[in-house]
Amino acid sequence: MAKKLVMIFKNAEGKSSTLTVEEPKAGLTDAEVRTVMDAIIAQNVFNTNGGDLVTVKSAEIISTTEEILI
Repeated sequence: MAKKLVMIFKNAEGKSSTLTVEEPKAGLTDAEVRTVMDAIIAQNVFNTNGGDLVTVKSAEIISTTEEILI
């Protein structure tokens, strides 16, 4: 089963901007993810077409299962 961490931020224009991490470590807590997202905003790590990232919108871990048919 593949997993990915999807972190969604709001930028200066109020639009959503998504950052995805493939295969995040097991057992991540909401506090750990929040800390990283806050650090990304504080350090102004990424720039988007809508300006700097300014707030955390959401984060989720998505698990997917592939079924190979052929």
